[in-house]
Amino acid sequence: MATTEYARFFRADDIAPLDCLDARFRRQVFAPHFHESFVVNTLLAGAQRYRYRGAEHVAGRGALVMINPGEMHTGHAESAGGWAYRGFYPSTALIGRLAEAISGRSGVMPLFTATVVPDADLARRLDRLHLLLAESTDPLLRESAQVAVFGDVIRRHMHIAERPETRCERLTDTVKALLAERLGENVSLTELAALTGRSTWHVCRQFRADTGLSPVAWRNQLRVQRALGALVRGEAIGEVAARFGFADQAHLTRAFRAALGVTPGKVRHGLLTH
Repeated sequence: MATTEYARFFRADDIAPLDCLDARFRRQVFAPHFHESFVVNTLLAGAQRYRYRGAEHVAGRGALVMINPGEMHTGHAESAGGWAYRGFYPSTALIGRLAEAISGRSGVMPLFTATVVPDADLARRLDRLHLLLAESTDPLLRESAQVAVFGDVIRRHMHIAERPETRCERLTDTVKALLAERLGENVSLTELAALTGRSTWHVCRQFRADTGLSPVAWRNQLRVQRALGALVRGEAIGEVAARFGFADQAHLTRAFRAALGVTPGKVRHGLLTH
């Protein structure tokens, strides 16, 4: 396996809200983080180890890594050789629309049933889809391939359940909502405690139990995800850094490297070339 590290980002935004990443890592260590989208990775070489839902998982060549939105996970190489993969980050809207079409029901919530999946056929098709989306400019070909492949991702490896009834807000939901609403501000833990009517200790304890992250770590990850969305919409890096609470562009770059393995500049470059 080659030793050179790289991470190439692009967005297939002509057919769907779909981020794509082609990467090889040896030394990269992903801190606990989450994505607002689904994660579907196909492993091309080596092996990746990651922690997800309280357990350690290892995915090797030919395996699929599948993670639901909002769920905390880590990531690093299983051995010195590192790992290479092609990654897809389809939005919940994209997957939701396909799930409704497949099930014939509206208002459904598809979720992955396993995280490391041995599916050689689908792995090969995801690999080809990634290359097609990176190279082809034919919208009919691109969209047809995307629908076919992700349709099979849903049919084979996701459970389509009815969307749950709206429930009363819990402490964690309230904290998330406030942090998201004031994402660019430095909200204090005392403010969060006052809003929920609980102690600062209880807020930290309950939030970590529900999400696997402290409130500040969750906020920082959400800042990265929302900054990524702003960059793919074409906003300037400096403006994005300031709007989402980063001290400067260097701070934004460090956060992107830790959570995504790619720099904001590479995101912008990917948009310009695809």
